[in-house]
Amino acid sequence: MAEIGLPDDEITTWVDATAFSGQKFDALAAHASQGENIFFLTMGKERFGELMGVETFVRVRDTTGAAVPENDLFAGLR
Repeated sequence: MAEIGLPDDEITTWVDATAFSGQKFDALAAHASQGENIFFLTMGKERFGELMGVETFVRVRDTTGAAVPENDLFAGLR
């Protein structure tokens, strides 16, 4: 199976989005164009939330000086 995404050491931001995983699941299920992602829908909402509840990002350019890793996309901007 091909790897998806980047190695963990390249990720700079980890955001817990488990509170929205049900909405994320429903949105994926509502789009016929997401047929290639049907595997994720077969696992049910609870398991989907466990596996897909964290969103990851890579800070490409930094003008804030905020430390990494971070868990807030707006860190250093307040």
